[in-house]
Amino acid sequence: MLDTIVQDTPSLKSNLGEDGKGADTLMWVQEAIFGHRFVEEQLPYILVLEVLAICRVLQLGDDGRHYEETRIFNHPVAASDEHENVTIPIVKSVALRYVLFKDRSLDIVANDPQLSPEERLGAWIAALNKGFANEVRSGNPVNFEYLRARFGNRFDDARQAVKILQGLEIDVLNNRRYTSRFLAPRGANLILNDVDQKFVADRMFFGRGGEMVYLMLSRSSLAKELAPVIAEQFLASRDPIDRIAAKFVPDAPDRTAGGSIGYLPKRAHAAYERMAEDWHTILTLKELPPPQKFEPLFRMTALNLMRYFAERAQVVAGNTVVDPIPLDMLGGRDANLRDVSKAFLRRHRQVIEDAVESYIRGKIEPTPAWEAALKQPDNAMQSTQALEVIQRTFDAHRWSSKSESIRSPEAWLAAFVHDAKRRSRNNISTMITPLGTNSGFVVARRGAGTWFASSDDFLEALVLAVVKRPITISDFLRQLHERYGIVVGPEESRRAFSVPPCDISSFEENIRAFERRLTGLGYVKRLSDDCAFVSNVYLGSE
Repeated sequence: MLDTIVQDTPSLKSNLGEDGKGADTLMWVQEAIFGHRFVEEQLPYILVLEVLAICRVLQLGDDGRHYEETRIFNHPVAASDEHENVTIPIVKSVALRYVLFKDRSLDIVANDPQLSPEERLGAWIAALNKGFANEVRSGNPVNFEYLRARFGNRFDDARQAVKILQGLEIDVLNNRRYTSRFLAPRGANLILNDVDQKFVADRMFFGRGGEMVYLMLSRSSLAKELAPVIAEQFLASRDPIDRIAAKFVPDAPDRTAGGSIGYLPKRAHAAYERMAEDWHTILTLKELPPPQKFEPLFRMTALNLMRYFAERAQVVAGNTVVDPIPLDMLGGRDANLRDVSKAFLRRHRQVIEDAVESYIRGKIEPTPAWEAALKQPDNAMQSTQALEVIQRTFDAHRWSSKSESIRSPEAWLAAFVHDAKRRSRNNISTMITPLGTNSGFVVARRGAGTWFASSDDFLEALVLAVVKRPITISDFLRQLHERYGIVVGPEESRRAFSVPPCDISSFEENIRAFERRLTGLGYVKRLSDDCAFVSNVYLGSE
């Protein structure tokens, strides 16, 4: 089962469409190894938002009510090597987005001394209708008159509701277009999709990485247990903030017909199981309120993706082991440890490039078509046929198709390998650093470089995902190493490295810093017998 690869067919690729920009539309290489697709612009929290948006549209109907049956992760396939046939509509949230992120009339109406309190709501509705008609090209006109029924003449209530919802915007300093701004997912109405200014599904920030995570969770053995938990935590309407948002949502249907889900090559993988277990553990923490579960969830999602990339690349490249993650707890103060961590971050990038080359050469060099190209009687025929074989094999019909140069087959293949490794967008090797820095397990400093190092928020996420009962620090570190390849202390260093990468004293100081930081966060207590235990304070009583 673990070795089954989902069918990689031309029809699937055509259904996905060329929805990217740049080199990723010119070849099907990294997509075949890791999935279609991951993009640098998709921050970790947006990955999780995309998963939740898929869950929302599958589980809730046009009227916003839950279907009786569970539809999340419920995608049977006819055979073990077939891809799921999932169509994902898009909830556009036209009215809510306009009110929160585009309208500028609310404060103008509120501060107009010529309007009485009873006139203000009507004046605001008129301003909304006029502004929407002039500025929004959605093809779906909205008449904001429905707000009168929702708020009566209580303009101040409407204004306060808008301010509350605007306060939930995530990453408010990022100057995105208003159709690509997002809210904390405290209910179904607050889960916003990424759409263009015509409110058509876009791939600028929802680049399909969330679709990959969704498919990973769907293919895990925990899918049936996880589906109702996601619905309970993120799609229920019990949160008062979600009920406030519902007041700005008109009754008319507000979703597109949708398109096909992305492509994930492996039918089963250990990374899917880890991802699903971490999601389930975090979402079922009894004492952690649902709004506070989103942050550790996206941090652990990023770590699990990092491990998935490393494991897939290791197999495809033919390496014997997956590189560990030496995690600096000292903030770069120990230069030896920092250099080790920096080196292994480079190795994580390099193994991806090695996998790309191994995949290309392994897929083309043994084929009769390639051998036939090598046997052509003159250089021009060799060059032409070799290029055609590369283009056909990797769905790269636009790659170098306008070149007039004559090259040997090996020169063509070397050029293709180079471009597949170094492509400018949607390149897994260049995605690792932003994925890690935005999740808290990679740090980048001018003059010092980039290396694996943990923020306090990431440390907390590790505790929430892994610690299911009080355990000693040594047991916690052992689990982190076995589960994610994380190396903090000297014992994990001995297990991970056949040859010590630096003096063992660096890892001894690292583990002391690890304990100090967890103690400061309230997750470690040292008992009278000098034994330190890590406790997850949000587990609750059984």
